[in-house]
Amino acid sequence: MFEELNNLVQSIADYSYETYQHSVKVGMLSARIANFLELSKTQVSLIKHAGLLHDIGKIKIDPIILNKPGRLTSKEFAIIKKHTEYGINILSSYPWAKPFLQLVNLHHERWDGNGYNGIHGRNIPMGAKILALADAFDAMNSRRPYSQIKSREQSINEIERLSGTQFDPCLVEKVIQDSDKILIIDWDGVVKFEIRKFK
Repeated sequence: MFEELNNLVQSIADYSYETYQHSVKVGMLSARIANFLELSKTQVSLIKHAGLLHDIGKIKIDPIILNKPGRLTSKEFAIIKKHTEYGINILSSYPWAKPFLQLVNLHHERWDGNGYNGIHGRNIPMGAKILALADAFDAMNSRRPYSQIKSREQSINEIERLSGTQFDPCLVEKVIQDSDKILIIDWDGVVKFEIRKFK
């Protein structure tokens, strides 16, 4: 499993180093949130690995579209949205990745039902809700072609603003109250991950 996992992670890095770093940070942040919520070790591991692979499908997206600096057209956005489907197709080839498929598929769902698949509220698995929050928080804190980087404080305020629409309000409340311990980007951890991967 670990060799194949490392190969998949390397394929993300080969395609886009920025997407690779984002994936590592989402995996680490998701695991931190899951630990804070006192989920089981099995669940934490599942969420961490799903976070690491949540954007694997982007390697099938034209980099010109993925890195477009301006607003995407409706056609381009429809192509971007396919990255979850592509991710499922890639991971389905690996029996050990079966537990991750649902979370990878649903990490763009919204509490209000306006996500990729229209699933809403408590119908969204907790792991997918955690990935969605971690994904958005890191995106806000990162330099992206389509948006300006936000400060940590601005990102936390934005997460709070989107509580009840994009994010599960109960999850946001729990995470925000201990945000100094949870909502941090561990760059040292990213570097260590690059050195050891999952060995």
